[in-house]
Amino acid sequence: MSKSVKQLSVFLENKVGRLGEVTGILAKAGIRIRSIELVEAGDFGILRLIVAETERAKELLEAGGFSVKVSPVIAVEIAHESGCFNRIVSLLAAEGINIQYAYTCHGGPLGIFILKTDRVEMLRAVEVLENDGVKVLDAV
Repeated sequence: MSKSVKQLSVFLENKVGRLGEVTGILAKAGIRIRSIELVEAGDFGILRLIVAETERAKELLEAGGFSVKVSPVIAVEIAHESGCFNRIVSLLAAEGINIQYAYTCHGGPLGIFILKTDRVEMLRAVEVLENDGVKVLDAV
């Protein structure tokens, strides 16, 4: 899918050391983590990662016993100013496009807003954003 970024979702037991196991596997392999988000869901958590080498990271983590899924997400540049998030979410809401989840990562002078929509809506979401002048990235 064009104009999307690959995200890893790793399912973790919610216990001491599990996050370090994942980051340790990636560090040992020299794989750079570009974005990270951990969401607690009771006894388990969902770790969302955007890394430099998605497929290699997936293979290494699976070999380490982790359950890993690769999903496309939308990454857009945002200014560090009031209203930047509202602009994006309002554009999509006006078109009836639901954002399932979102998070940010540092992108230098500009920030990067990562968002997940339904796979069917993703192409339309990219089109809506680009038509309004939002820079949609194909790499982070």
